[in-house]
Amino acid sequence: MTATAARKVDWAGIKPFVPMLIALWVAEATSSFEASMVYAAQKALNEEFGDPALLGLLYSTFPIVGAAAAALVGRMGDMFGRRRLLLIALAACAIGSLMSAVSSGMPWLLLAGRLVQGMTGAVLALSVGLVRENMPPPLVPMGIGLMMSGASLGTAAGLVLGGVIVDLSSWRGIFFASALFCLITWAAIYATVPKSPQHPAKGKTDWFSGIIFAPGIMLLLYYVGSTAKRGLLNEAGVIALVIGLALLGFWIWRSVREEEPLLDVRLFADRNVFVASAVSALVALSSLQIVLFFQILLQNPVWTGVGLGVSATLAGLAKLPSNIGSTFAGPLTGWITGRGGGRAAMLLGGCLATFGWILSWLFNDDYLVTVIIVCIISFGTTILFTVGPTIVASAVVEARTSEVTGMLSVVRGVFSGIGAMIVTSLLASHVIADPASKASFPTAEAFNLTYMAIIGFSILATLMALALPKTRFGDTP
Repeated sequence: MTATAARKVDWAGIKPFVPMLIALWVAEATSSFEASMVYAAQKALNEEFGDPALLGLLYSTFPIVGAAAAALVGRMGDMFGRRRLLLIALAACAIGSLMSAVSSGMPWLLLAGRLVQGMTGAVLALSVGLVRENMPPPLVPMGIGLMMSGASLGTAAGLVLGGVIVDLSSWRGIFFASALFCLITWAAIYATVPKSPQHPAKGKTDWFSGIIFAPGIMLLLYYVGSTAKRGLLNEAGVIALVIGLALLGFWIWRSVREEEPLLDVRLFADRNVFVASAVSALVALSSLQIVLFFQILLQNPVWTGVGLGVSATLAGLAKLPSNIGSTFAGPLTGWITGRGGGRAAMLLGGCLATFGWILSWLFNDDYLVTVIIVCIISFGTTILFTVGPTIVASAVVEARTSEVTGMLSVVRGVFSGIGAMIVTSLLASHVIADPASKASFPTAEAFNLTYMAIIGFSILATLMALALPKTRFGDTP
């Protein structure tokens, strides 16, 4: 078959699955909206609460809970039906959004609701599994690419629509909007996605081993967050660090020795799974912090010496062109991966993202230039974000697709949380107080430290991609 004929088969064969892909596309967009919307309100939350620790927790705990949800719900989806678990996750997210929306004067309820919203972390693992279980293998890379392009639009909606809502009303409005989007997505999934087969475990599943990592990571985050104000050797932080490392060690030990662990770390022995996960971890520490970093940079007051001092709406609009452009990165990644392999796609994404961060370090004092640079970083990051699930999905049997994709989401979520805490801690390392409000804002020195950390992790991610084999989806390495 000629290459031209193959392309025609690709596009013609995918038509019967379009309604399902649209619904999953909306689900991925909703998940991304959940992740990004709080950044649009960061300045309003800063001015109302004046608590960097609370803001750090809002940014970092969401991906951690999402990682736990990806592990637990992803595996449950493999066992009891992915469609059913996706509907449950969306319903839980709607409830969490409403909790945060009505949390006036109760920061603990705001945080609790944000934690429940983290259930959308399971959307990716379940959606990739649904694509693979319903579509022919040759169409899976393209299906995943098309479905995941919704992440860019969801991120844009979270920033732009979230910024408009915050400017016109208050930060509480974004949580009401989130609840509405979850309900719309729930209806779309229910109407278009076929019921999923069940794959019960052969033995007794060790659920405990799959979620014990979450408190361990939370303790590590507490330590990282405490170092900015109290130093590396502060007593409470060191105790949290030791206990957190002990819990993580216990989690790995128990997962290795159990016959049916919820999250099987032995899958990391596969070269594709290990390298894709390592790259995802480094990307999570660097390029996945794009929304957090640039929302702070754009809204940071000019009088601090760095920042453009724009409104929440303008800050969100700055990301919109990159999100529109990145909707094409998903299908492009599927096309590259299906023909040139995941290695080629990861190298391209890594080089683009790294180049963009270096440009931003050098040129960050003009709004239009920043918009262009964000487009470059975002396009490269979307390629990296999209190709990972395709690589790991090709390494396992269909019945464990959501589990291994959930494991990738665990890695991404855990390191996204760590990255968010690192970024907020570095930006809080050198601040200047605003006498007119409770807020404190980062200085140029703080931004320079953050740039160096992000660029370093991005370079390492690109180099790590070289360890992937030169194979295409479905080939035998």
